[in-house]
Amino acid sequence: MKTAKLLVVTAALLAVLAFMLSSSGCKESTTEPAGVQPITEDLFPLIVGRKLTSSGFLRDKITDINIEATGAVYEARMTVAALNAPTPFGTAHVVSDSQRVPTGIASPPTIWVLTTFYVQRSSPTGSGNISFLTNIGRFYRTFGIQRADSLRWILLSKQDAGVGVEWTGFDSSWTAPTGLVRLQVVGKFDAKAPITVNGQTYNAYKATATRKVYLGGSATPSVVGETASLWLAPDIGLVKFIFNADGESSGFYRELKSKNF
Repeated sequence: MKTAKLLVVTAALLAVLAFMLSSSGCKESTTEPAGVQPITEDLFPLIVGRKLTSSGFLRDKITDINIEATGAVYEARMTVAALNAPTPFGTAHVVSDSQRVPTGIASPPTIWVLTTFYVQRSSPTGSGNISFLTNIGRFYRTFGIQRADSLRWILLSKQDAGVGVEWTGFDSSWTAPTGLVRLQVVGKFDAKAPITVNGQTYNAYKATATRKVYLGGSATPSVVGETASLWLAPDIGLVKFIFNADGESSGFYRELKSKNF
């Protein structure tokens, strides 16, 4: 289901997205090597009413390559809708995300698809770590795992880890019909560097989320693949966002086009 998948983000929306930790099996890395300098800038300001408008493309659900033809009509609008709101998944900040995508038919040629990102961090603004609610239902279906809790919090931005240090955003294991299976999502920040999108240059940190799947208790992952890449500019937020397709649902590629602040 596209709506559930795009919670990711980010998504990440957002991805990023995650790509955000709950107590239900998620583990956050807490040990920091000596000399680590946390990122203290606000990389994702959550101020109600702020809107980021992006251009971009849908990504093919199988090949995970940008579908160039969709660039003629694709648009995404991410708006901070509410802070500390009660949701079915606990108290969270709410980000409304809409994408204009082609329908493949003459009428209507495009539609707007509205989704919602749920975001958790201790304060809406500042340098806190950010978790996003993410759908891992395809992972369950792939391995025949019968569970109803496919929406899980995954940590997609761990600023206190600093640059170049890998952190664990999610780590859980289940007994599947084929044996023990483990899903781990790890992330890492690259150093802040200039990035130019739609003619505008920003100094941004790149965060990459990578999934690793371990089978049968192996210490070596059987599957490794990127889930989301997020370029985060201080005091602005997402200036570039790649949410990778997963074989069932399309991903997206976004570049910031305008903002309302």
